[in-house]
Amino acid sequence: TMVVVGACWGAALLMVVFALYTVHLSAAAKQDAVKALVAEPILPQIARAHIDTRDAQALTERLQHDYPDLKFTLGRDGSLQVVATDGAQFREWMTALSYIDTISPQYRWSMQEFCVGKCSGSGLMSATLIGERVSFKAPDSGDRKN
Repeated sequence: TMVVVGACWGAALLMVVFALYTVHLSAAAKQDAVKALVAEPILPQIARAHIDTRDAQALTERLQHDYPDLKFTLGRDGSLQVVATDGAQFREWMTALSYIDTISPQYRWSMQEFCVGKCSGSGLMSATLIGERVSFKAPDSGDRKN
């Protein structure tokens, strides 16, 4: 009987020691996590806004004046479509695409569609661009979790 009771007490003592060791490791991990959170830099937030309708209309009119052989269409979603119908206009079409970024550096331009050849009913060469203004702002004080 004493051997069985002694073995049970020994196993219980071993479990208590193991539980204390686990609690100690958990507390140390929490302290390390707090130190890492304090050392983490506060990064700014990125704010994106689509191109303003008036700015897009002025840009379209300017491009149409500079490149009269190409067709510039402003979409409802703020996209700008540049279309050429003749293969001889390829160089002018490519120049117009690069010129858009040059004359409006306040916007970040991305291509939604780029087609050369048999395009979907819009001409021989077509590109659809979307302009967005990218700005950075300081994060809110409530963004960081404790």
